[in-house]
Amino acid sequence: MPEKITAEDLISNLVETIAENVPKKKSVSFFEEEEGSVTSRINRLFGRQKSVRHLLGGGKSADVLLWRNKKISAGVLTGATAIWVLFEWLNYHFLSLICFVLALGMLAQFIWINASGLFKRSPAQVPRLVLPDDIFVSFGRSVGAEVNRALQFLQDLSCGGNLKQFLVRIIWNANQ
Repeated sequence: MPEKITAEDLISNLVETIAENVPKKKSVSFFEEEEGSVTSRINRLFGRQKSVRHLLGGGKSADVLLWRNKKISAGVLTGATAIWVLFEWLNYHFLSLICFVLALGMLAQFIWINASGLFKRSPAQVPRLVLPDDIFVSFGRSVGAEVNRALQFLQDLSCGGNLKQFLVRIIWNANQ
């Protein structure tokens, strides 16, 4: 009774057959300094001069992209998938997500403070966040200056008497 051939067995047999028929000649690259060096052959696969890690910038970002640190790479993939599910499938918006996270933070802090009384511990002192007024004043001034500049441009455009410039600007805005 013949065994059933699965797709996996068929592919592995095909790969083995191709691997047996491929000539076992060593390919020599033009840029290779040492013929026997294993690292030079690994780093210069397909004629590259630099390793893939070096091309990706090296460091932790390359390690994450190349899955050298599997825990961090899995965390990044999980986080990106969760963000994609929230925004794409559940039709969340960034502002509603921020409000939801802030509400959960407030709930956690409320429960933590009230639970500390049950365990006869002193409640934790949460630092107050106080932003200086100068930040908002400078932001308001810069936004106000940009709005005034835009209004001045629109007034110059409408009162300038240049019909060609006026029509070009109207048509350009209509096409966008």
